[in-house]
Amino acid sequence: MNHKLLKNGLYNAASGAIRIGLAVLTIPVLIRLIGVEEYGLWTLASAVVAMVTLAEAGLSTTTTVFVSQDLAREDTESLLQTLTVTIGAMLILATLAAIALWFGAENLVKLFPKLLIEQRLAAVQALQIAGVVVWTRLLQQIVVGLEQAYHRYGAMNFLITLQSVLTSLGVLVLAWLGGKTVALMQYQAFVSVGSLVAHIWLGWLLMRNIKLHPIWNLGKILVITRYSFMTWLASLGGVLFTQCDRIIVGGLLGTETLGVYAGITSITSQINVLSALIVQPILPALSNLLAYPQEHLVKFQDQIKKAFKVNILTALGMGIILFILASIIMYLMLPSQVTDETILAFRIATIIYTTYSMNAVGYYILLAVDAVRLNLVINLLSGILSLTLIYVLCFKLGLIGAVLGNAGYLLSLLFIPCALKQINLLIVKST
Repeated sequence: MNHKLLKNGLYNAASGAIRIGLAVLTIPVLIRLIGVEEYGLWTLASAVVAMVTLAEAGLSTTTTVFVSQDLAREDTESLLQTLTVTIGAMLILATLAAIALWFGAENLVKLFPKLLIEQRLAAVQALQIAGVVVWTRLLQQIVVGLEQAYHRYGAMNFLITLQSVLTSLGVLVLAWLGGKTVALMQYQAFVSVGSLVAHIWLGWLLMRNIKLHPIWNLGKILVITRYSFMTWLASLGGVLFTQCDRIIVGGLLGTETLGVYAGITSITSQINVLSALIVQPILPALSNLLAYPQEHLVKFQDQIKKAFKVNILTALGMGIILFILASIIMYLMLPSQVTDETILAFRIATIIYTTYSMNAVGYYILLAVDAVRLNLVINLLSGILSLTLIYVLCFKLGLIGAVLGNAGYLLSLLFIPCALKQINLLIVKST
């Protein structure tokens, strides 16, 4: 990774580290303030929101890739065509998702028979309010994709970090004042609206020298639709793994066990978040270089090698630290739930997340070289395998089984050999 990419990666890493720190501090305090069961309900509502935000249909990544290529070619007309399609599509999808969540909240809650009557009522209210959160998050993703294409990682991460800090602090204050899941979701909606406004302002500054107006082009619509659809299906595997697992655990084992499971995976999943964030700038960089692959082949290979090293070292470093500090973290996070079983579950989760987190560079390479179908197959199979194992092992081993089921996502390590094969094909075509 060159100096610029490394700097952008460090911006991502710093922002990610702050969010990890907030998670480590916020989760145990929040659990103490509202209790494990209420935290389980909050986790359930948050997981449903995360699932609905899947409606972004891969448009954020598509924006980053296509805008990067347009900027490399200095093609303003193509840039406006890209933004017309991505913004227009996201506006439609975000609105439909918010409406679906508002009117479908009651039916969604019926999927969780173990919830008490009061919990059901609270969950319905929270999910209806979450429609605002979903709408703003989806639109924000388009602007974030634009910011990444312009390599404005410093400003972008400042806004994302500020949103995370305000959300975490506000949630804790509300919980301390007696607020429950509904109040927490209302506050999150308020912060999400403010964050969207801030990102739109930054996006406008980046494009202030361009006369913005919609340009519809059928060819560009078809190309972006194909790429976005494949990217969306690929991301489905990740969302299945990171959010549907909680819905399964909550449905089978109840909100108290879900609270413990969510606490463990919320911390250990940060290994993947940080190790991927630090190399994410390679996506717009490779997309930019691939606009003229023959001229940048050597630079392309060099950046990939360095990105692999950074990704692996980051994942291993974080994994070792969390494994060693497992007991301390569990005492801080869930003091009333610390047993040999929960500490073992935390360490198992740490090993699994550390190992599969080494797939990040392969994942981004496949997106950059337009191998989205291959990305899709690996991601979906990994997510489905993981959910199947979680479902089966929950019955037999409870919490430990749920954590062990996460090992199914290790199949995503196939990103690496598949990405290397795609690079070799690219080299052959360019010579």
